[in-house]
Amino acid sequence: MKTIIALRHLVRSAAGSALAVALSFAFGLQTARAAIAANFTIVNHSNGAPLSLHDYQGSVILLDFWAYYCEYCQAAASDIEPNITRFYRAAGGNSNGVPVTVISINIYCGDTGLEDAYIQTYGLELVGDDCSWVAFDQFTNYGGGGIPQFVVINGTTNSLNFAPWQIVAAPAGYATNYTVPLLKSYIDSVQTPPPATTVTNPVNGAVVPPPTVALGASVTTRGKIIKKLEFYNGETLLGSTTNTPYTMTWSNVPVGSKSVVTRVHYGTSFSVSSSAVNFTVAEPVMASLSTQGANLLLSWTGGAGNFQVQVATNLAGAGCWQNCGAAGTNTSLVITPGNQAAFYRLKWP
Repeated sequence: MKTIIALRHLVRSAAGSALAVALSFAFGLQTARAAIAANFTIVNHSNGAPLSLHDYQGSVILLDFWAYYCEYCQAAASDIEPNITRFYRAAGGNSNGVPVTVISINIYCGDTGLEDAYIQTYGLELVGDDCSWVAFDQFTNYGGGGIPQFVVINGTTNSLNFAPWQIVAAPAGYATNYTVPLLKSYIDSVQTPPPATTVTNPVNGAVVPPPTVALGASVTTRGKIIKKLEFYNGETLLGSTTNTPYTMTWSNVPVGSKSVVTRVHYGTSFSVSSSAVNFTVAEPVMASLSTQGANLLLSWTGGAGNFQVQVATNLAGAGCWQNCGAAGTNTSLVITPGNQAAFYRLKWP
């Protein structure tokens, strides 16, 4: 059996002061800054299945190494579960919207009953058994082999400030009102690019009949947890949704020009907006063609704006339609037909 040095012994060697704890944190920060964590596979305590570090790609990962008999591990677990695990779940990721995963790793597999009691007492959710120290040996240099040992790893592949699987920090030891804020500062330091959003419905230049308009949007998350997406007409909030597909129905829409954008919220207080999509809400145009002596009368109702009548004698090929008179804002146009059959259409707006 390998020897485990509980960090409480290191703390007591400093005459009960917090000096040893502070030094261990500083040591972890200085030596771990550019190190890359190797993948490891241990055992999922709940079901016996393999549990690998790389299973949690896309997250900021906090490893918490513990043994059931370690008093400082117990104190840390009672603090980490509510103030890191549940905190970041409720917050929708770290301060930048990046998912956070906490893996609690048991390194002393000597008494399953006591290990299970520890897990239940502190409400640990994702627990791995590292009975052979496959994972722990990789990080023992940072804490001198003591526990609790913490490791914050950037598991994202698109971080703006850390390499994939880079060890952000590896502090050891636990101090009340110090350890958890320190770990959260490391977790929050991982940044990824902001998401992107686009209005997908209606499209630019569309003419939509009232009184309802179906709105749709897409989001490229870039690994962020999206809290909500809002639809705006100019500066007026139309509504929001938290579910994909990102859609909503805009009701009782007055006729006229519209300019819709979407705004995505993520992280602590960040948001990003789409480009505007401009479209028109108007009654549909109904057209009819009748004879007026030797001429034709093209009449229409609905809509507003400038109209253009066009004629074609052959619908094959590009450019077959030619302008036929200037209808403008009128609602009818008298057409003098030629000697051959022709097709007429009304363009609007």
